[in-house]
Amino acid sequence: MKRVVLGLIAAVVLGACAAHEKTGDRAAAVGDWKAAYTSYRQALTSEPDNPELKVKFDAARSKALQDAQQRAQTCAQVNDWGCALAESDFALSVEPGNAEIATFRAHAALQVALGQLDTAVTQAQQGQYVDAVSLMDRALQLSQAPEVTTRAEDVRRIVITQGRVQADQSLHDGNFIAAHELAQLVLRLDASASAWAQNIAAEYEHFVTEEVERLSREGDAARAQHDWGRAQQSYAAALSLRQGGRAAPLEEYVRHMGLAEQRIASQDWNGAADAYHVALRTGQDDGYATHQLERVQLRPYRIVLRSLMVTPGRPNGRAWVGSSNAVFTRLANRVSQMAQRRQNYDLMVDLALSIPQENRPQLRVEVHHPDGLHLTTQGRNGIYTAYDAEFVAVANAFDERRVSFHVYMDGPQGSELVGSVDVPMRELVERRDVSLEGHSVLSLRLLTSVGNGRQPGPYAGMTRVLTVPTRPGVPGGQPVHTATPIK
Repeated sequence: MKRVVLGLIAAVVLGACAAHEKTGDRAAAVGDWKAAYTSYRQALTSEPDNPELKVKFDAARSKALQDAQQRAQTCAQVNDWGCALAESDFALSVEPGNAEIATFRAHAALQVALGQLDTAVTQAQQGQYVDAVSLMDRALQLSQAPEVTTRAEDVRRIVITQGRVQADQSLHDGNFIAAHELAQLVLRLDASASAWAQNIAAEYEHFVTEEVERLSREGDAARAQHDWGRAQQSYAAALSLRQGGRAAPLEEYVRHMGLAEQRIASQDWNGAADAYHVALRTGQDDGYATHQLERVQLRPYRIVLRSLMVTPGRPNGRAWVGSSNAVFTRLANRVSQMAQRRQNYDLMVDLALSIPQENRPQLRVEVHHPDGLHLTTQGRNGIYTAYDAEFVAVANAFDERRVSFHVYMDGPQGSELVGSVDVPMRELVERRDVSLEGHSVLSLRLLTSVGNGRQPGPYAGMTRVLTVPTRPGVPGGQPVHTATPIK
């Protein structure tokens, strides 16, 4: 096994070497000696004893060095000292001990540094102090020649003198951040400004303390309103001034609360639950994340159809079935009036149960769940009837999918649609006890409870529905539905 592994490693190394050599050959063919030199050097690290590769490398090295020196001289002749410096840097990397190249490189670096300092002086005079000092530092890294250090002192003097004035003005204007940053820059260049910079730092710290608390209070107010985006902005602004403190866990809390709401909007229930869990771990929850986590988690719910009441008769006043008579008319009018005024429901039920037997339709309720579940109760006589039918479905308090209920009247000629109602699953989950109303449906009462240990799909007191084509002449022109028990 060890030999196999070593063989694979050797194959990889040789493959890399061959690839670098081919790259070097292509570069040499077009006269790109820098690229050829680099590729051959990489190839030699994998195969240092290859004589042919050594010859190629030496030739490319000589050509690359010659090209770099020529280009450096050409750039210097047109005062392109940045180009001259870059070419001499490459040449020194090829032949580090070449004194002639080193001398040329020092002269090129001097010229580049002086050019940078000229720019730095202009920037300092224009109040661009940070940029000026940064450019001054780069110039001093390039060259420590007397001309450079003298010109750098000019930059330093301007920044110290004008910077102190500008910092004092910023402090007077209430711009504590700008004053403090500039004072620290001046202090870096002039140690004698320590006492002055410390006074500004004290003013800055006092400002930061008050500003952090103000921003945190703004975050608290937004958090109380569940405006997570605004709360996060406030806490993040406080943290930008000072890390840590009470704003840190609160920023994490509202950030994940906002993330949870975004995931709810995209119906990513598991992602939302994960975000609420992270929010809870911050220790900053006031109970809201706990409540929302409970609402977002998917669970099986047992939905029970308890009772149904429809209007005593059709919209034209006629009974659903049988002949209208004085008793029916009086009871129907009374039930209709009470329904309109939303009066005593128990009395309405008593009156509904008093409807003459011949005027009681045989009603059943079909359930259409968005998961594809299609069920029906058994037919029962009366404009009011109690049920004990149920089904189980998985949902949460944000589930906008609608479950619909269709009330049918069955007769010798088939089934006629009496009325339909629907409701989002979230409302069943949240309210638990719901009474739905719709065209010709006075009340369809539903009770919901957590179906602990139940799986989605099971049902009781109902059967599955098979739909067959519409029969000609059926009142209402509705499809005929046949209830077929599942055995």
